[in-house]
Amino acid sequence: SKTVGKNVLYFGCKTPHQDYLYEEELRDFEKEGTLNTLRVAFSRKTEKKVYVQHLLADDADETWELVEKEKASVFVCGGTKMGSDVSETLRSIVAEAGGMSADEAKAYLDKMSSEGRFVQELWSA
Repeated sequence: SKTVGKNVLYFGCKTPHQDYLYEEELRDFEKEGTLNTLRVAFSRKTEKKVYVQHLLADDADETWELVEKEKASVFVCGGTKMGSDVSETLRSIVAEAGGMSADEAKAYLDKMSSEGRFVQELWSA
């Protein structure tokens, strides 16, 4: 059987009571170990808006470790603005943690994309 690395899920929506689809299932996946980490961002729960890219930036060191050393794949699904913001955050993480220029970080993510390790499914409203 194929070994699977850590599964980290970032889920973002406006409010937990309105948009947190599959909350129970996601929590169960975390409890049973299918997900190693579940990080949830709610942009309208508090006065300060929290988005997925903020949580990703908070986890920059772990993200770099997963992407570079463990060859993790990154899948981004959601709106085009969110996808752009997450991509920019990933570029920043790669540049800073990997000691790369902005162009080198972009090339790194382009290579991940061509390898099928960075996939985005984005839509506009």
